[in-house]
Amino acid sequence: MSEENVELVRRLFEQFQAGLERGDPGAWLESEAVADDFEWIVPTPLDGRSVWRGREGFVEFMRTWTEQFEDWSIRVERFIDAGEGRVVGLTHQSATGKESGVPVELKLGWVWELEDGRVARMRNYLTHAEALEAAGLSE
Repeated sequence: MSEENVELVRRLFEQFQAGLERGDPGAWLESEAVADDFEWIVPTPLDGRSVWRGREGFVEFMRTWTEQFEDWSIRVERFIDAGEGRVVGLTHQSATGKESGVPVELKLGWVWELEDGRVARMRNYLTHAEALEAAGLSE
């Protein structure tokens, strides 16, 4: 089941990327592979919130997260099976500050949590190491 989880998460990320290109970052949440009560959890409150729920919440998070940037992009460097229905995603984000013009590079980590074969939540971490540690792994 673990490789299936990695492939499921990989497909959902591809759907997310395709949705971004169409201007619909929440499109991937319409998949039957995502729980209706999906939660996107960030380590530090953004706009006063740490938990964003459902499609509407995720789209609002993305707007809030990216509104200060131009040319924002994200790619996954690696997906890792962490067992127990968890998949770690190690990401690289880049952008340019709208007002400052300063380039920004971030390497963030995710832990996707699956329940009954569906993604129930995604926990975000500020570094790859933090995400791996949260999943009981190391680099």
